Amino acid sequence: MLSPRSVYIAFEVFPRPKGASSHMASMVRALAGDHGPVLLLCLGFGDMPAFQTEGDIFIRRCKMYHPNLLKRAHLFAGFVADHLDIWRETLELCVFRDPWGGMPAVLTAPHLKTLFEVNALPSWELGYTYPAFDRNPGLKHKIMDMEQSCLDRCDRILTVSGVTARALMGKGVPAEKITTVWNCAPESFFGPHVEKDDTLRAGRRIGYVGSLHSWQGVDDAVSAFALIRPRYPDLTLRVITGGRKEDRKKIRKEIRKLGLEDHIRLDHPMPRHELIHELRSFEFTLAPLRDTPRNTYQGCCPVKIIESMAAGVPVLASNLEPVRALIDHGQDGWLVEPGSVRHLALGMDALLRNRSLSRSLGAHAAKRARDDFHPEHIHRALIRCFHETIQSKGVHSGSGGYSGPGRAAAGSCGGGHEQAGFGQKEAATMD
Repeated sequence: MLSPRSVYIAFEVFPRPKGASSHMASMVRALAGDHGPVLLLCLGFGDMPAFQTEGDIFIRRCKMYHPNLLKRAHLFAGFVADHLDIWRETLELCVFRDPWGGMPAVLTAPHLKTLFEVNALPSWELGYTYPAFDRNPGLKHKIMDMEQSCLDRCDRILTVSGVTARALMGKGVPAEKITTVWNCAPESFFGPHVEKDDTLRAGRRIGYVGSLHSWQGVDDAVSAFALIRPRYPDLTLRVITGGRKEDRKKIRKEIRKLGLEDHIRLDHPMPRHELIHELRSFEFTLAPLRDTPRNTYQGCCPVKIIESMAAGVPVLASNLEPVRALIDHGQDGWLVEPGSVRHLALGMDALLRNRSLSRSLGAHAAKRARDDFHPEHIHRALIRCFHETIQSKGVHSGSGGYSGPGRAAAGSCGGGHEQAGFGQKEAATMD
């Protein structure tokens, strides 16, 4: 193994058929093209290899599993610290996505330039999956201390949304420290725009691709579909999702309740070439995001929107600020009032009644994606951000040494600026 010059750290299983994995792959490819070899430190499970080589990219997976989220985070932080110690003499640039990998990174070596990629923060996100988290102020403040320490100590911050950048400025991060770069679609999604010949396909199809989390608004899409389906008896909605078992069970129950079993089909994630083929069979896709802090305070840049546009398929989406950054209503997509089943149904009806409109939107969406979301453009912007990080004159306030898990007593995760261990009671919140 050649000595890595950069490291990318993510408390995520990689690869997986989800937007986060697409984003991670894009980031790592950009690093490899400009600052390789790259060491990717991530999670893994099952028969995934603990070590894998892909050209100039060396993947090390932490496969130490624990059912408690915070204990998994402790194990991962120790795993990161161990690997940074091994390569501390050759590494020049570190990109991390979360405080679990960030704390050992910013404390490992003063010379290591660090870029904190903030798509979300645990203190913003965890309450959605673990409701008890918001009822534990002690735990929440410890995690917020870790986040703030990473924000303060890193050399630069990268986001995918101007909304996220604004939220970070509200936490005291200087605007000049933040770079915003949109997500991109893999190059295979792009291709010459081809007019669809609807006479060659039986039935009409629209689709949704993504998770079933509450903020995605998929149940609103199902309810809206129920309103318009009687007008379009040959219409099918395909939901391609890797959602959790309980979420899939819930949405299936709603589909049965509405009598739509023959008209809404749930599919598991599929290989990219199959997904591209499916996307291009849809008249449009749906992104019915809800007006929640998850979308409107934290911000987002949905990969599903960008990939659909790149494939020349227009998106019917919620009229939220992060979405307006990607879609111009009536030009390359269609926006409706968020959280309104009625307006979502009216939007579906408008595009289904006017096929020439949806075709025109799709053609303009493909052009917009090629102009703004192509990997060539996005990677160029990322490389500029990497160079700015390396050339930054900031000095870490921490100096070498990390005393988190794998180094000292288990349960210490280097937070609270220096130490923010989680007690058993607090960790139990995350079971």
